[in-house]
Amino acid sequence: MSRAATLLTSLAGLVVAAGALSGCVTTTAPQAELPLPTPPVTPTPTYATELPEWARDATPWLIYPDGFECGGTEGRPNDFRALIGEPGPVLPEGVEYYDPAKHDCVIVVPVGVSCTG
Repeated sequence: MSRAATLLTSLAGLVVAAGALSGCVTTTAPQAELPLPTPPVTPTPTYATELPEWARDATPWLIYPDGFECGGTEGRPNDFRALIGEPGPVLPEGVEYYDPAKHDCVIVVPVGVSCTG
């Protein structure tokens, strides 16, 4: 082999070796830690603490259990949640929880209850 060919072969080997080493030796710069996402702020619920002016003469307002259905076409009469909002821990004056013994066939006609007689 001629001296020039040997020199080129050696030089090519060094280039390949340097390329291989540089690929193995390269380091990545340390990455900054991403901050953890902050949880969304939950708004403080606002509750009705008193009945609106327009609702004061139509008491009692009732808080019905979930899924409760009345017969007829009017829906649930004096439904506090539907017309005013969610009740707070202390009910406003004139608001009470639905009680079948007290309200059935007097204010409310639940589905499946006969109030005749």
